[in-house]
Amino acid sequence: MNKISNLLVYGSTHALVDATCAGIIFSMTVSTEQFFNLVVLYNLLAFGLQALIGLVSDRYDLPRQFAMIGCAIVAIASTIFHEALILAICLAGLGNACFHVGGGCISLNLTPKRASAPGIFVAPGALGLLIGTKIGTLGYFISWHFVLLLLFSCVLILYIEIPKIDYARQGKKVNPSIFEVAVLLLLLSIAIRSLVGLALVFPWKSNTTLLVILTLGVVLGKSLGGIMADRYGWIRVSVIAMLISSFLMSFEPNIPYLAIVGLFLFNMVMPVTLVAISNMFSGRPGFSFGLNCLALIIGSLPTFVYIFKEINSSLVFIIIMVSTISLLVGLSLYFRFNVIIKDKTLPDSGH
Repeated sequence: MNKISNLLVYGSTHALVDATCAGIIFSMTVSTEQFFNLVVLYNLLAFGLQALIGLVSDRYDLPRQFAMIGCAIVAIASTIFHEALILAICLAGLGNACFHVGGGCISLNLTPKRASAPGIFVAPGALGLLIGTKIGTLGYFISWHFVLLLLFSCVLILYIEIPKIDYARQGKKVNPSIFEVAVLLLLLSIAIRSLVGLALVFPWKSNTTLLVILTLGVVLGKSLGGIMADRYGWIRVSVIAMLISSFLMSFEPNIPYLAIVGLFLFNMVMPVTLVAISNMFSGRPGFSFGLNCLALIIGSLPTFVYIFKEINSSLVFIIIMVSTISLLVGLSLYFRFNVIIKDKTLPDSGH
C-alpha cells in the first residue's frame, strides 16, 4: 500500500511540475527566436543539472527535501514570469531538476533494482507536458491555481512515508573497462532515443485527438515497459520493442495509429535503461537518475541544428538500429559483468 501511495503522490506531482513548467513556457509573449532560446535554456537547466543535484542528494540523504524544494521553486517561477521572464525560466528549470532527482531517487527504491516503479513514476510527465502546453498556448495559465496544487503536493510529500533509500556502495567486482563500456553503451542508447524522439516529425499531431492518444501511448509505454521487462526479461522486452518500433516509426510515420504503436514500444525501453544505470552506480540513486537525464539533453542537442530538425525514414531506421545494438550489448554486459554479481534480487535478463 505504501508503494502505491508513493507512486500516486510522486507520479501525480511529476505531471503537475511538468505541466506548470510547460504552462509558463507556452504563456510567454516573445519572438520566435527568443522563445527558442528560452526553451533551450530551460531544458539545459532542467536536464543538465540533475546529475549534480543528485550528488548532493545522495551525499546528505535529501530526496524528499529536494522533491519539496523543486515544487516550491517551480511555484515561485509561475508567479514571476510576467515580470522577470528569464529568472522565471531559470527557476523553472532548477525546480524541475530538483523535483525529478528527489522523486526519481524515491521511485528507484520502491522496487529496488527493478524497473516497475521508476517507469510508473516517469510516465505521467508526458501527460503533464501536454496539459501545460495546451493551457499555456490557449492563454488559460493561471499561476495561483498551480501554486496551490504544488503546495498541496508538498504537504503530501512531507507526510507520506518513503521507502528506505539504499546508499550502500558496493565495490566494482568487474574489470573497470567493462563497467565503463556497459555504462557508455547504455547512455548512448538513451541519447539516441532522445534524438529520434525530438527529430521525428508527425504531421498529424495538429489533430488534438491524435495528439492525446499519442501522449497516452507514451505514458502507457513507460508505465508498462518496466512491468513487462521485470516479468518477461529486460533484454527480451526492450530489444523486441525497439526492433518493432524501428520499422513503425521509420517507415510509417504518416499513418497515425501505426506511429503511435511505434512510440508506445519505443518508450517501453526507458525504465530498463534508467534502472540498469542506477544498479551499476549502486548507492547513488540520485546521481544515476540525473545521469540518465544528462544523456537525454546531450542526445537532444543535434536537434538544435537545422539539419536535424527533419530526417528521412532511412536515416531514422539506421539511428534506431544503432541505439538497439548499443542497448543489446550494454544490457548483455550489464548482466554478465554486473557490479552486483550473483545478486538474486536482479531481474531476469530475458535472453
